[in-house]
Amino acid sequence: MKNSLRKKLAAGFGLCLLLIVTVVGFNYSALGKLEKLYQETLKLSGHQELATHSQHIGKEMYQIIANALINQDLAKSDREWVACKKESLEMLSRVSKTVETPQELANVSEAEQAINDIIRIYELEMLPLIRKGATVPGPLSVVDAQLDKRITAIDLALQRVTQSMSEKNRKAAKEYHAVLKHTHGFGLVISLAGVLAVLVTISLMTRQIVGPLTEITGAALEIKKGNYLVGLKHTSHDEIGVLSDAFRDMSEQVMKRKLELQSSNERLQQEICEHRQAEEEINRLNAQLEQRVMQRTAELVNANQQCQLVLAAQKQAEEELRSSHEQLRNLSRHLQAVREEERTMIAREIHDELGQSLTALKMDVAWLGGRLPAGSAQLKEKTALMLKYIDETIKTVQRISSELRPGILDDLGLMAAIEWQAQEFQKRSGIICEVSSSFDCDTLDRCRSTALFRVVQESLTNICRHTEATLARITLEGSGNMLVASVTDNGKGISETRISDPDSLGLIGMRERARLLGGEVNISRLAEGGTSIRMTIPLDERGKEIIGMT
Repeated sequence: MKNSLRKKLAAGFGLCLLLIVTVVGFNYSALGKLEKLYQETLKLSGHQELATHSQHIGKEMYQIIANALINQDLAKSDREWVACKKESLEMLSRVSKTVETPQELANVSEAEQAINDIIRIYELEMLPLIRKGATVPGPLSVVDAQLDKRITAIDLALQRVTQSMSEKNRKAAKEYHAVLKHTHGFGLVISLAGVLAVLVTISLMTRQIVGPLTEITGAALEIKKGNYLVGLKHTSHDEIGVLSDAFRDMSEQVMKRKLELQSSNERLQQEICEHRQAEEEINRLNAQLEQRVMQRTAELVNANQQCQLVLAAQKQAEEELRSSHEQLRNLSRHLQAVREEERTMIAREIHDELGQSLTALKMDVAWLGGRLPAGSAQLKEKTALMLKYIDETIKTVQRISSELRPGILDDLGLMAAIEWQAQEFQKRSGIICEVSSSFDCDTLDRCRSTALFRVVQESLTNICRHTEATLARITLEGSGNMLVASVTDNGKGISETRISDPDSLGLIGMRERARLLGGEVNISRLAEGGTSIRMTIPLDERGKEIIGMT
């Protein structure tokens, strides 16, 4: 037979096998490419780690030179110097073998030249002076400056090599992830195509084999029941087609022999059957209707009871949630107050203790500089430099103390503290900051003043970081029993996504400070460009009650 079942089954299984081979071949090819990219990434990571480690060459050589100068143990220093020199040159040689671009090779050559200069300066210029007992300051100062210059050149050159290798490593990792993503996508497409092909194959096999067999089986059952008028629609030239033709001929022959006997009783039997079926259908429908009514009634009663239980549980959960929120809010108020007290204490300790110590140190250094001999120009210059460093440290201590808790907030009040903060902001960022107030801030308690100052401080920080503005305005005004503080800018404006971003901890902190005082913070993007942060807090008994709870 031309279209036998064996050929159809062989064709279906052959198609499935072809799809499996295709998927396996693609996965093998993709895994090979990914393995190659992974090995390349590992190699680049090793090169980057070697380049990063080599950045300490100059500092290690300088440390040995400094030990030789300080300890005066030349025998030990010579051994350490020989070992360090050998290790540094070997490490730089390994780095040069890993570079690939002309720029990287030029940077390695620059570092190698600087190391050779350090070796030459130390062995030919500095070591003879050390053997003669020279110290710093003195003849070694000029040589020491030359060493500093070469060490800086080594650090910069190797840092550029490290950055270049890091960039290549990032590109290799990016290519690896791109290939991985493409492999996943293409593999998914092939898998879907394979599943579709298998489904199509199964559908065709069902249509060509299972369907006809099901039809023949149904016809056999019908004949068993006495129904010989079965119509087999399937026709083909395979084994199933031959079986269908034989079955069809057999049913026709049996029907011819039975037809005469059934013709006389057919009409009467049909009428009796129809009446009986109608009666049975009516009884069945009545029973089903009664059963459905009873079942539906029971379901409604049960649903009503469940709803009552759910409502009671929901009400209890809402009460517990409300109580939990209130406890968390009280804890937040307490933590805010404790944090401000700790900031005040730390700022006071830094200003009083460390500030006094630095002032005393400055006086001692100035006293020491004034009593140096007339010929000690280098020592006087060093003393002046130390005084400059001490002054800068005193300014840093004052700045840190002010950022922790500006004393002007406790001494002169909120308005003076905001004006001071605006001046500091304008000085650091170059953004013009205007302050205006129509409200008497001296009537505010410490809790409200602190909250308003922190919100203004955080708003100015956000303007400096994100808005690219050239002008910021701070406004305080009273509105009935409410105090309104607003900070606006003319920058690029905040996006709606960032306003509601749960990771914007600064914005969340501002809202929480206002909420703890019974107020709110509204953040919006201005129509003409820029951002508006508006804080509103109550000044009536409600606000005092909330503050008293802290």
